[in-house]
Amino acid sequence: GNIANKSMLKGYSEAAEVFPQFTATGNLSDFKIATRTDLGTFPSLRQVAPGAEFKYVSIGERAETAALATYGEMFSITRQAIINDDLGAFTRIPQKMGLAAVRTVGDLVFSILLNNPKMADGKALFHDDHGNLATKSGINTASIDAARVLMGKQKDGTAFLNIRPKFLLCDIADEGTAKVALESEFEVGA
Repeated sequence: GNIANKSMLKGYSEAAEVFPQFTATGNLSDFKIATRTDLGTFPSLRQVAPGAEFKYVSIGERAETAALATYGEMFSITRQAIINDDLGAFTRIPQKMGLAAVRTVGDLVFSILLNNPKMADGKALFHDDHGNLATKSGINTASIDAARVLMGKQKDGTAFLNIRPKFLLCDIADEGTAKVALESEFEVGA
């Protein structure tokens, strides 16, 4: 009942996942494929001479699709097993289910990044035409700076988006190298 729900929510909220730091949540009301539309950047404003009229502009839009899916498992336990549980192991099951739920969402988020799916424009998420594809030179000061420059040059039409990196996602095996390269005062790994 209520205690199991609270325990499951506790597990969900205590999970040490990183994806909430760089993703946003949205709402879908049903299982149909939904289109998520994002308006383009408003162009820079033009100077208006005294007595002149303001000019109309248009902004573009882009869209991607999303859909709900159901994930889950069932677990059964006998009344006798619960009563005979001297260590209280089974009382932690709902919390472990909550941890599994948030871990599943994290797995799905990272599978998108790792699988590099095609976007609505027919090109992969990470593609030269999107200006977001770094060289495979490994993690060092120069490669991190090159990625930062690519992000800073991102545009919507002719308008720069002024994106500054906040996170560096890398394999756990590269985390130490990345930390050194990010925090170093001098060139690392050249």
